[in-house]
Amino acid sequence: MKRISLLALFLLSASAGFGQTGLATITGTITDQSGAPVANAPVEVHSSDTGTTFRGASSNTGNYTVTQLPVGDYELSVTVSGFKKYTHTNFHVAAGQTIGEDIALQVGQSTESVTVSADTSLLQTESAEVAGNFTL
Repeated sequence: MKRISLLALFLLSASAGFGQTGLATITGTITDQSGAPVANAPVEVHSSDTGTTFRGASSNTGNYTVTQLPVGDYELSVTVSGFKKYTHTNFHVAAGQTIGEDIALQVGQSTESVTVSADTSLLQTESAEVAGNFTL
């Protein structure tokens, strides 16, 4: 009986580990100044650590998602003709994190830019999950 209990405990522990991920996601909506969705807007997320660029695009409703981001520091940019380039620099993503980044593009030339350099809030509105990261 004791062996069965230990085996059951081991199997439950092993299956719980499969649900964890070391990757992050950035998601949000891209709109213009009036709040109308901007479709097919290219989204680039560039890793400051590795130099890798992850790409995505907004849907017809302006929603975008870039997944499979390893832990690290990033820069997000959106360049659409007729709008100023949007750039969010120097933000960090943690394991299993989903960051919500809604973007309101401003009318202008794509050679002009709007740069956001503030850190991303630790408050995560994309999930009800309570989690934390610790460095040992």
